[in-house]
Amino acid sequence: MLELARIGRQIAVLRKEKGLTGEKLAEIVGVSPQAVSKWENGKCLPESALLPELANALGISIDTLLMPNSNTNKHEPNEKVESFYEKVNEDSRLEQRSIEFDRSKNIISRYLNDKYMEIADIGGGTGPYSFWLAGKGHNAHLLDLTPKHINQAKKKAKEANIELASYTCGDARALPYKDESMDIVLIMGALYHLQSYESRMKCLAEGYQVLKKGGHIICTVINRYNIFAASIIWNLFLNDLGTLEQAIKTGMADCFTLPQAYSHTPREILAELSNAGFETPMVLAVEGIASAFGDYTWPTDEKESARLKKCIELSESIPELIGVSRNVMAVGRKSPVL
Repeated sequence: MLELARIGRQIAVLRKEKGLTGEKLAEIVGVSPQAVSKWENGKCLPESALLPELANALGISIDTLLMPNSNTNKHEPNEKVESFYEKVNEDSRLEQRSIEFDRSKNIISRYLNDKYMEIADIGGGTGPYSFWLAGKGHNAHLLDLTPKHINQAKKKAKEANIELASYTCGDARALPYKDESMDIVLIMGALYHLQSYESRMKCLAEGYQVLKKGGHIICTVINRYNIFAASIIWNLFLNDLGTLEQAIKTGMADCFTLPQAYSHTPREILAELSNAGFETPMVLAVEGIASAFGDYTWPTDEKESARLKKCIELSESIPELIGVSRNVMAVGRKSPVL
């Protein structure tokens, strides 16, 4: 069964990727701009006779155009990433006094309200954000690629007597939730491992599809420019400056911390959110200027800790300083009127 909304969303994303306006695509295919608008809003399908020309203009096959959920798009395999997380202790990464965890919760809190919200935690690992949200009374739906993480989350739920709304072992590029069922979609790690543009856009398009109108997507990405600071602080790439240069140019690395890793520039994640159809995208530094000093946990002195928190908050949206943060959080909104 063809899904008009998903097909329309894909047409819009691919059109923008090609740098085409709606009017220009209409001219290429030989229809009115209003017809293109109807396709992209999921109101109708292109006529069969137009499909070859439309698919050619968008650079995809007709099958891919009509079946955006199929595996015809370029996707990275999951085996290497899943194997990595089966071996490491992800459950302890966001340890006590973690700047990343505290700052991320602070930013997410700005989009919560007093009503129970349906929130998808995509690539959520063992569920630290899901359990925090469930503790606030929200319905948190945890999805992660690694069976080990899902099993750990279920065990934690039983021990803490906090039940999540759902647990799913799955791929961020194929969400199991109903369309327009989520108030917020969190993508707090999945984009770390999607090196192809097609995969990242598929992930964001899935998030868009399950969001309610007016809902927000909140993504965390690795900040590409922090590689400079990290390489100096931790002596990374000391004898391999070529790899450092390649990582800065392409954002791709399969090396020092994560397998099949991808790091965004702040401008890049803004463009990807915009191309996926999200309104008013914005970026905020997570650890911010603390990353420049290699600080990933709060100081034990409370006054010093309070001062650092204030400095990070004051500089979180200053473009000239965002580049130093290890992680960047990007936020976009699905239009309330479609």
